Amino acid sequence: MQTISSRNMKPLFLYVLIVCVALMACKKDPLSPLEQLPPITSTGANTFGCLINGEAVVFTNPKQISYGLIGDYDSLGPLPVDSSDIWLVFENENHVVNIFLNNPLSNKSWQLDKKAFLYPGFSIPIDYIMIDNMMTSNYTKGFFESNDLNKTWPTFSGIFEFECLSPKNCNTLKVTNGRLDVDLRKLQ
Repeated sequence: MQTISSRNMKPLFLYVLIVCVALMACKKDPLSPLEQLPPITSTGANTFGCLINGEAVVFTNPKQISYGLIGDYDSLGPLPVDSSDIWLVFENENHVVNIFLNNPLSNKSWQLDKKAFLYPGFSIPIDYIMIDNMMTSNYTKGFFESNDLNKTWPTFSGIFEFECLSPKNCNTLKVTNGRLDVDLRKLQ
C-alpha cells in the first residue's frame, strides 16, 4: 500500500490552495445601481435606464416599449410632420414610464417643469416624464436633452434628470443618470 509522504503533500496542498483562491477571486460583487444601467448610446439599442432615488430602473426589451413619433392635429386636420411629438411608454411587471416631448424634430432640449393651461382651469405638462405615477411638473426641476432627430432618424436618444423641489407635493423624488436610446421604427 502506498502512502503519501509529507514531501508529496506540499504540492497537493499548494494546488488546492491556488484553486480555492482562484474560485474566490472569480466571485463577482453585485453591480452597483449605476452599473446596472444600460450604457449611454445613440445606436437605436431600445434601452432606457435611470436611477430613482438611487434604485436602478432599466428596460432593455423592445417588446416593453411602445408608441413613438405621433402626429399633431388641429380643427383643420393633421399638422406638418415637424410639429409631431414623441410619446414613449415603457412597461414591465415592476415599472411604468411615460415620456412625452413636443416637437422632437425642432427641439433638442426640453425643460420638464412647464405647464400648459387649458380651459377651464385645467393644466397639463407641456413636456413630461412620468415614472410609476410620479410626473414632472411645476413642483420638479429637470431636463431632457437629445441628439438632433433630423440627423439621427429613426434613432431617438437622450439623457435626462429631474428632482422634486417641493417635498410637500411630490415627496423626495430624485431621478438621475437617465438615458434613452430607441429605434422609432421598431416600436409597437
